[in-house]
Amino acid sequence: MESLLNMERLKNITHSVVNSSFENQTLNAGINKAQNWWKNHQNHNISLPIVQDISPSSSRVDHHSGQLIVTILCAEDLYESRLSMFTASTPVLERPYVIIECNHQRFQTKQADSISTNQNPQWTDDNGPFYFDRINPDIDHLTIWIQQKDTLHIRKHKQTKTLGMCEVDIRNLIDQEQIWLPLKKDNKPVGQILLQIAYISKEK
Repeated sequence: MESLLNMERLKNITHSVVNSSFENQTLNAGINKAQNWWKNHQNHNISLPIVQDISPSSSRVDHHSGQLIVTILCAEDLYESRLSMFTASTPVLERPYVIIECNHQRFQTKQADSISTNQNPQWTDDNGPFYFDRINPDIDHLTIWIQQKDTLHIRKHKQTKTLGMCEVDIRNLIDQEQIWLPLKKDNKPVGQILLQIAYISKEK
C-alpha cells in the first residue's frame, strides 16, 4: 500500500517538473522570438522627430512669409482737437505720433515735426523704416493709430487720445511703394495717412 502511494507521489512530481519545464521552454521561446523580431526590424537610419519650443509669433506656416518695411511720412485732414489752440505754448507735448503693429510687433514714431500742424502732421525723425519680420500676406494685417498726448487731462484722466486709426490687409500693400490709407474714429472718416512701403518675399 505504501509503495502505491509513493509511486503516485512520484508521478505527480514528475508531471509537475515536466509542466514547469514545458512552460519555461514556451516562455523562453517567446522571449527569443520577440528579441529576433526587434533586431530584424530596427533601422538605425531613422531619426526621431525633434520637439521644439515654438513661440506664438513663430507658430505659423512659413511657405509665404516675408518682411514688411514701413516708413511713416505724413497725415492730412486729421481731426483738430481742442488742444490745438494751445499748440503755441506747449508745442512739444501735443504733437501727434504714430503707432503701427503687425504680427505681434509694434513700433512708435516720435512726435510730428514742429514745423507741421496737428491737422496735417509730418514725421521725419524716428519715423522708420520699421521692419516687420515673418509676415504672411495671406493672413496678416497692419494696424495704425495716430495719437496725441493730452497733458491738460481734458478727457477724464486719459493722458492720450486717438485722432484716427486704420487696419489694412498686407496683401493690399505688397505691390505699393507709397499709399494713402483712410483713417477713422468712431466709425467716421477723420483724415488719411501716407506710408512708404516695401515688401521682401522670402518664399522658398
